[in-house]
Amino acid sequence: MFMKPLAMVAVLLCGLGLFARSAEIKIKVLQKAKPDHSRTDQIGRRLKLLLTLVLGQKKMFKEPGAGVMHALIFWGFLVLLFRSVSLIGQAFSPEWTVFWFSPPLEHLYTLTKDLAELAVLAMVCVAFYRRLVVKPWRISLSWDANLVLGLIGFLMVSDFVMDGAKFLVHPGSAEQAWAPVGSLIAGAFAAGGMGQGTAATIQELFYWLHIFALFFFLNYLPYSKHMHVLTIVQNVFLSNLRPGKALRPIEDIEEQETFGASKIEEFTWKDLLDIYTCTECGRCMTNCPTTLTNKELKPKELTEAHKHHLAKATPVILGEKSEEELSESLIDVSKWQAIWDCTTCGSCEENCPQNIEYVGRIVEMRRYLMLMEANIPKELNATMRGLEAKSNPWGLPPADRAAWAREAGVPTFAERPDAEYLLYLGCAASYDDRSIRVAKAFVALLDKAGVSYAILGESEGCCGDQARRLGNEYLFQIQAQTNIETFNELGIKKIVTTCPHGYQVLKNEYGDFGGHYEVFHHTELLAQLVAQGRLQPTKPVEEKITYHDSCYLGRYNQIYDAPRQILDAIPGTVRVEMERSRETGFCCGAGGGRAWMEEEGTRVNQERIDQVSAVQPDAVASGCPFCLMMFKDGIAEKGMEEELKARDVAEILAESCLG
Repeated sequence: MFMKPLAMVAVLLCGLGLFARSAEIKIKVLQKAKPDHSRTDQIGRRLKLLLTLVLGQKKMFKEPGAGVMHALIFWGFLVLLFRSVSLIGQAFSPEWTVFWFSPPLEHLYTLTKDLAELAVLAMVCVAFYRRLVVKPWRISLSWDANLVLGLIGFLMVSDFVMDGAKFLVHPGSAEQAWAPVGSLIAGAFAAGGMGQGTAATIQELFYWLHIFALFFFLNYLPYSKHMHVLTIVQNVFLSNLRPGKALRPIEDIEEQETFGASKIEEFTWKDLLDIYTCTECGRCMTNCPTTLTNKELKPKELTEAHKHHLAKATPVILGEKSEEELSESLIDVSKWQAIWDCTTCGSCEENCPQNIEYVGRIVEMRRYLMLMEANIPKELNATMRGLEAKSNPWGLPPADRAAWAREAGVPTFAERPDAEYLLYLGCAASYDDRSIRVAKAFVALLDKAGVSYAILGESEGCCGDQARRLGNEYLFQIQAQTNIETFNELGIKKIVTTCPHGYQVLKNEYGDFGGHYEVFHHTELLAQLVAQGRLQPTKPVEEKITYHDSCYLGRYNQIYDAPRQILDAIPGTVRVEMERSRETGFCCGAGGGRAWMEEEGTRVNQERIDQVSAVQPDAVASGCPFCLMMFKDGIAEKGMEEELKARDVAEILAESCLG
């Protein structure tokens, strides 16, 4: 009579004790990592993320088939949590259930539980079929995944067998009337001639097999790629909600002795939680430009490498082993080339169901390589010299900055101190001929609409985006502080720019250094002017146009509609969408400082031009000077100059409004 309760107490003490020890080790590792203090604000948004991404499984449904499979397993598990608690309680009181206080609710739950278990079992079979027969390219086959699926399937089967045996021993119970699958199994047992004594033995056997499997599963999870079962709620709740997913600054940079991450514990605790949480599903690679052009960097493989390295480094982090006992460093396992391949497009983070962050980790390793070792791609040496000495990546004279604007009579703040907007040209629109044409079109539109604006002229400096994404945080902070001082001295409140990269840092990242401004991308302002009737597109532009979403305008800042609204307002244009557009837009290849680095193998811009060509447009429109540069080169490299043009939205609007 007392053996079953005593056995359950032993199982609970052992199972929960071992789990607590595993959890303690993980928590201690997180505590040894760098702090991150920006994870507990905006509680309402964080709760909404839990409802949509965790409970609602929103990102999983980007792939409908796999999404349904995973969602049914997940939802089924939520339903079965109540069953697990009931089974543990029944070791002490055989008839006890979670819903003991309401028989009707218990009956409804029994029916729901039976159907949920059936759905989970079916989806486990689908998962095995996908892994062993279909073999999706993004999924790595592993015994770990098969073991977890086997455990999940066994938990369902053992519960059904347990119920079937129970109903054979106690036929006609109220519970049986609400358990269709258990009833069928009881009928099958009876038809096979099973006696009540055998059924009672089977019920008890499968009860304990189910309990042992449950606690084995719980204790295996911390060492499995399915640890996300334990951490997804925390990981999603603690997502990066900084505007534009702004990078973390190095605080008190002048006082730091080391920069970036060369050891895994030099990541933040949230980075390590990300690594623990990764389920290696490969969704991070489905729209990754480096993966799809077969570069060294594949986000899933990077996190897998970090996970294995973290496991090996755990005794070192906890002081149980010396650092010399690690055979490889963080940089070694990450692969130098992979660190520099990243375009920081953010597609990996957009597609990850767990909201795992990659860009911050990669930039941290770049900071180490850039600032501590100067171990950077050789072509970046000239880029860094240009940024440091001339405040532009080409190293062109500051006196020539926006020379075209002086010649065109574009007013400076010295000439128009009461201007409403600072037109922040940035490096591309100051020096690059193709981007200058866009800036001229934009200026003409502002004049046409009667907008009050001015530029800084020679006193404008680089916004710092390139330096920051390449890991030169020290230079970025100097550039940012210099610009902020200039802006504040002039009393600037509103800024408009044609560059999404400048838009990102001015709007979302300068605030960390005291620079708070109302920042607009030029397509936002132009869309407003068209909507207000201050710009009226009248001349038809007879072109079939597809719009390319810049990563830093779209994914980072959610500006998808404004440029499309402009194009749709222009008579004669026919706008077509590419397959990879809006949230699933594909990178041009220039972000993250990649515009200044050599590229091996299939070029990202050529891959994007192939995607553009699939909808057979006359022109591909964008709202980014770097996208325009990459498309111009990609079109030329593919010999398509006669059939495809690359244009900025402002140029197309100017053609219609200005004739």
